Amino acid sequence: MYSVMIVDDEPIIRKGLKKIINWEEYGFKIACEARDGEDALELIKEYNIDFIISDIKMHKITGIELLRKIRENGLDTLVLLLSGYDEFSYAQEGIRLGAFDYILKPLDAQKLKNILINAYDKLAMKEKKDHEYNVNKIISGEKILYDLLRGKNLMLIDEYISQYNLPLVKGKVQVAIVEINEIIISSEDLTENDEWSYLNNKVNDLIEKELKKSDIEYFSVLDGDFGKKIILVQMEKDIELSDFNQKFVAVLKNILKISSENYQIKLNIGVGNAYNQLYSIYKSYLNAKEALKYKYVLGTNKLIQLTELAEIRKKNFVYPIEKEKALINSILIGRDDSLNMLRELVGEIASMLNFDIFSINIAFTQVVYNIYNNVLKKYSFLEDIYDLSQITNIGFLGVETLENIEKQLIGNINKLILIIKEYNLNQGDNIVQRACEYVLTHIDEDITLTAIANNFNISKNYLCSIFKQQTGENFLEYTTKAKMERAKILLKKYNYKVYEVSDMLGYKETAYFGKLFKKYTGYTPAEYKKCNI
Repeated sequence: MYSVMIVDDEPIIRKGLKKIINWEEYGFKIACEARDGEDALELIKEYNIDFIISDIKMHKITGIELLRKIRENGLDTLVLLLSGYDEFSYAQEGIRLGAFDYILKPLDAQKLKNILINAYDKLAMKEKKDHEYNVNKIISGEKILYDLLRGKNLMLIDEYISQYNLPLVKGKVQVAIVEINEIIISSEDLTENDEWSYLNNKVNDLIEKELKKSDIEYFSVLDGDFGKKIILVQMEKDIELSDFNQKFVAVLKNILKISSENYQIKLNIGVGNAYNQLYSIYKSYLNAKEALKYKYVLGTNKLIQLTELAEIRKKNFVYPIEKEKALINSILIGRDDSLNMLRELVGEIASMLNFDIFSINIAFTQVVYNIYNNVLKKYSFLEDIYDLSQITNIGFLGVETLENIEKQLIGNINKLILIIKEYNLNQGDNIVQRACEYVLTHIDEDITLTAIANNFNISKNYLCSIFKQQTGENFLEYTTKAKMERAKILLKKYNYKVYEVSDMLGYKETAYFGKLFKKYTGYTPAEYKKCNI
């Protein structure tokens, strides 16, 4: 049973909520009640609450403030907001803050049942993943190990070893990172059918078994990012670093061989350098991460040692990371020569990989994701008006010619550059660009020229004039275009009702919103929801 807390300042509402349905029939149990958000905050941790149903308008701390404080405290408790029809905008704010759902008064028992069915599924999935994948890395000793690998608090390492009984000794140290290739490239699909759990457990068991068979004295296996394992090995006895490295590499090669031949699981293994001092643990970890990057050049299902990469560099066989960074920076500001830079990168990598199509596929799949992640990092608000994931749906694998790879890649990246230009994010960080960014980051609000002019401490007339001069469109046209694109996402991707979208975007009259949408798209909002475009 999952624990429930009811938060409402009206006793009759709390009583009605307890009786409206049989909670236990849906896997929930009422653990406690609170009359306002202040009381609720005291009770959440005491009762280890999984699910909260809270009124929005309450004395002291409102439901929205309660939700905000819950998230600020790092809790992922599911929160269902209870609102009146006139509080709809508050409910929408709650959804943006991470509320699980909202339900209108007077309560509809069937709607509440449907919400509980979804909530139960979400809580059960979270519980299962937490258990199987051990995502909770805040447990003291393990958290400290992760910090040490990243170079944090190294001066306290002796104190940590004794205080937390860490599996570390003052001896030689070496780190490797093992990637389960199938999880790395197909994580979303595998999560849906739980195959990732099988792969994860199988590889973990194999690593543990082979390390125990070896004469390596100390080892730890940690979960890294999704699909990755971090192996930390140590030896105290007097042994040359080269011999220590040789022993560890022999174990890793055996793991790679057995995984591929016996289980048909492909692994990518990056091995850091061996060091004499435990304090260098973070150096070996960074070495391993660096080595792993070369899978895009050397191919998958390989063991890659940083020490061996010196030979590759001598052969001018180095991935042009600086050129990729320059390309990404050029795309981010919408420069016209970005596509020429991209063509040059395609040619250089293709030549470096001896025009092996499979290797090129892998390399450019990663290039696309690097571009995607950097765009998201700088312009996260673009996802509100444009489905950026479209640029990653290129599907290089199976493409047989370099010409077709280049054509698909350039076509998709060109779309991205056009989006950046269309929304005037290439204006050189001046007033106009900042005004555009303001619109896009406040897209779900009632945006006015006065508000933006005041925000930048300039006059409305000046902003209007310079905006039109630099963009070729007036401010209202730009704002309407952005809101209509946002509306398309909300209607199609998130399946909001028309009046909900109108209210969310700051249009007081649904009919007026519908008229603007029809003028912009050629469809009424209702028609657009149904059509296949």
